[in-house]
Amino acid sequence: MTRVLIIDDDREFVESLSRSLGSNFQIVKAYSREEYEEIFYPYNFDVVLLDIRLSEKPEDKSGIDILKDIKSQDPDLPVLIMTAYGDIDIAVESLKLRAEDFIQKNKVGIDDYRMFINNLLRTGKLRRKLTNLKSRLERLAPYEIVGKNPKMEEVRRLINLVALDGNTNVLIRGETGTGKELVARAIHSRGVRKDNPFVAVALASLSEETILDDLFGHEKGAYTGVTSRRIGIIEKANGGILFLDEIGDLSFDIQTKLLRVLEAKEFTRMGGNKKFGLDIQWVMATHRNLEEMMEQGKFRKDLYYRLKTFEIRLPPLRKRKDDIPLLGEYFIKSLDVRTKGISDKSLGLLMKYDWPGNVRELKQSIQYAILKARLSGDDEIQPEHLPPDLIGRAQIEGRDLPVDIRKKIAELELDYIGEALSKTGKKTEAYKLLGYSNRFALRRRVLTIFNKYPELINSFPMVKEAFTKR
Repeated sequence: MTRVLIIDDDREFVESLSRSLGSNFQIVKAYSREEYEEIFYPYNFDVVLLDIRLSEKPEDKSGIDILKDIKSQDPDLPVLIMTAYGDIDIAVESLKLRAEDFIQKNKVGIDDYRMFINNLLRTGKLRRKLTNLKSRLERLAPYEIVGKNPKMEEVRRLINLVALDGNTNVLIRGETGTGKELVARAIHSRGVRKDNPFVAVALASLSEETILDDLFGHEKGAYTGVTSRRIGIIEKANGGILFLDEIGDLSFDIQTKLLRVLEAKEFTRMGGNKKFGLDIQWVMATHRNLEEMMEQGKFRKDLYYRLKTFEIRLPPLRKRKDDIPLLGEYFIKSLDVRTKGISDKSLGLLMKYDWPGNVRELKQSIQYAILKARLSGDDEIQPEHLPPDLIGRAQIEGRDLPVDIRKKIAELELDYIGEALSKTGKKTEAYKLLGYSNRFALRRRVLTIFNKYPELINSFPMVKEAFTKR
């Protein structure tokens, strides 16, 4: 049932309104700002009816402060401003603060409020729908997981698994630049919580002095000079997904407080006593060795095991170089439609580089090369367009250029096939690990490579033994 919050100090009026509307709506009443602060929680109400003056004092405008507070916590919640006075200035001020409408009590009948509420309810639903649509549009293109490498196919499978579960804690591990936030956003966009908030926080960017306030928020008067309530990061994510990046950077004290929240599934704002229940899917990420940190006493073991409910490990780019051509093409299409592609010589350099900054560094390098190519009037990325330090490092490795890039990719593929055979012991299982549709498809692929590059046959004896002998 639609939940309507009425905030008004006129008890007789509120009771009369409640009796009239009670059969159609669930009415919650607050007669003062203090009572409002006790019962109000974002997303718990569908419509708010708010009186401007909550006392007999003509100068009282406490309703304006409440309106600001409501809109700061839930901008889409529709609010109808009510007053016993025909104050045009207050009407203008409240509308500027995004109230939906303004009425004078003595000019509106009790039964008319039902019409106002229904109109506001439609407004609120449309506004929330628009907010969700905008959020979905923002999520579509940027969060695609690009790559056909078997390791990335496994990452995609795990993402879908936890996204459809919606409750399991997830720990994403990988080097800097491997795309940990990308995975977290993919879990959100593909999962059961996709219509609810996604809040991403780089913990390393939060100040040690204010991190508790940032995470938990505070009540009015929590500190000297604090005159209003603040909603924290955890509360903003309620109902959705909270992504905490670089969890290994938290101090031991903050780890302890976070563990309590994870275990109790509730929290308290700083300076307050009221406990708020939480329904969050926690997604954490780190590039640090948490096991080593535990041994050094820098990371709580109980928090580690709480986070490690489900783990997704992202491979560094150097371990999936066969995805570089795909990634390069993807970045070009998303960044600049005028650039047609990457020359074979340039691709050869990209394949020889070890990518310490991983996919993030590759994207930045492609952005740099696109600009250089555009300045040169070229529609294809040539070696001279790549970042100079990348060219230098690739050439220092002593490998001759140009290279047969397709042959290099074939070598990488055979290397992974050999690794799969080594792990499974038989080709009837290896194809599953590699993502081929069946063992016959795997065999056809191997024979195609060997027919095209017969010089590679003796370089991969395990693959040769498994697929060329009958």
